[in-house]
Amino acid sequence: MLTFLEFYQTFLSFINYRLYTSINLVYPPKVDIDQDDAGAGLLAYQIQPKTEESKAIADSNEANTLPVKDITQQLATLPSTLNSLTDVEATSPKDAPPETNDDVLDTFTSQDPSSALPQPIDSTPEISNALFQGLNIYLSRETPVDALTFLLLSFGATSLSTDPISGPSPYPESDVRITHQIYDRSRLPESIVPGRKYVQPQWVVDSINKGVLQDEGLYVPGAELPPHLSPFVEKAVGTYDPEEPVEVEDEEEEEVDEEEVEDEDTEYQRELVAEAAGVATKESKKNKKKSKKDVDAEADREGKEMAKIMLSNKKKRLLEAMEYGNNKRRGELEKLKGRKRQLVREEQKRKKVKLG
Repeated sequence: MLTFLEFYQTFLSFINYRLYTSINLVYPPKVDIDQDDAGAGLLAYQIQPKTEESKAIADSNEANTLPVKDITQQLATLPSTLNSLTDVEATSPKDAPPETNDDVLDTFTSQDPSSALPQPIDSTPEISNALFQGLNIYLSRETPVDALTFLLLSFGATSLSTDPISGPSPYPESDVRITHQIYDRSRLPESIVPGRKYVQPQWVVDSINKGVLQDEGLYVPGAELPPHLSPFVEKAVGTYDPEEPVEVEDEEEEEVDEEEVEDEDTEYQRELVAEAAGVATKESKKNKKKSKKDVDAEADREGKEMAKIMLSNKKKRLLEAMEYGNNKRRGELEKLKGRKRQLVREEQKRKKVKLG
């Protein structure tokens, strides 16, 4: 192989061969020349299961291509090799330690079965290969036909048709058997078939990522699509989760909270002025009656401060760096949640305006 391209082509051919043969399919698949010339894309490939005849032909081809090694010379020298081995065994001392094979890997066994580390559990939902089974799907010509064809056929679409201009179709666009039409334009077509659902291409990808068919009403052509989230992000504690609902307070409640804060600030300023004048003041109800939660939080904070004093300078710097990182991540998390609250609040305002 002179270039990396030749190696890559050979490597991919081997992978495809293994994938096809593992599910009992003929490789390479046959290509319909007429459909390929018409631009059918992946639909031009004819996937065929392996039969006994095709298996026999493949086995015979593999047998004919295997190199034959000449072992006549090894057979001629075999008796002398065996005699030399028996002579060495007879002359070797009986008390000699047995020879060890360094090439054999060591095996380690756990003495305590309960000490085994817990294995990670795959939390991703298992997606069925029959996700689109029972659906007759039509792909409009403006959509990414090849990519959608690969996805839909991989997840069991019952029938699939493309636009007649881009390739031959088993049925036309006006056929009443079509249940879903993938349509990627800013508005619905002028002629709508009753009972058919028109969705944007993102509906296919989101359905595969989440393992269930999504609501087609969210993906109507021209509608604002829901956030397209990556399925490879692992959710962890302390990280931002876009799907987590946030609590949004009404404007009236926010005004009440602001008034309470202003009252507390005014009362605090009054107490400071009275204390500076030497007048005894009564503690506010908030300072008098501390909740159990506040007492526990204060005790916890004091305990952490005491433990921090007992640390060495090196460990104290390490702890401060960890606290700085945690506070920074917590601030970024609150910032993202604040943005989401603002977006939800604006969406609620728009709905109120439409209803009004």
